[in-house]
Amino acid sequence: MTGTSERDLLARKLVKRLVGGDEAAWEEFVTRYRRLIFSAIHRVNERYGAGWDAIQMEELFSDSLYKLLRHDARSLAAWEGRCRLETWIYRIVRNVCIDRLRRVTRRGEVHEVDEERPDPARQESGAKGRSELIDLRLSLEQAIDDVLDPREALAVRLIYFEGHTYRDVADAIDMTVGAVSGMVYRALSKLREVGGIARERQEGTR
Repeated sequence: MTGTSERDLLARKLVKRLVGGDEAAWEEFVTRYRRLIFSAIHRVNERYGAGWDAIQMEELFSDSLYKLLRHDARSLAAWEGRCRLETWIYRIVRNVCIDRLRRVTRRGEVHEVDEERPDPARQESGAKGRSELIDLRLSLEQAIDDVLDPREALAVRLIYFEGHTYRDVADAIDMTVGAVSGMVYRALSKLREVGGIARERQEGTR
């Protein structure tokens, strides 16, 4: 990454300490990135209508920390500096949340928010529709993982799932806006070839 900032240098040092098994670095990491991790969890919760309560989100927070810090922070050690550490962490946490959603939908445990006077037939229909919608979105997620390289996948998710601009993505992965635009165009072409985008549009996913 060109033009490495002081923040990036501090992030590299922190990751190095984590990989080296420095226990004090664990507490520093949690303090510094706790808010970011919960933000990622909340975004997935809102986007997919998962209905996670505070306890479930705390569980996801713990699962995310385990994923990030286990085996001497192996997941963080894979960060090569081609994007900001915050972006890398966000992606890992998001994957933890998506894995939870996949397990839930396989068990058919997608629920509607309780109403004052619930209609059983309406609730059953609504739960089924939401489950199908989540399945569709997760299928698109899988297509992104299978077809796109990591940088393409990250750009597509940031722009189309998280609402970031091309400029935001360019800054995050150290590319020009034009280069990001071309990369995203090629990524969308790949997804169209496997039918991911067509399926998403056909079901009216937003």
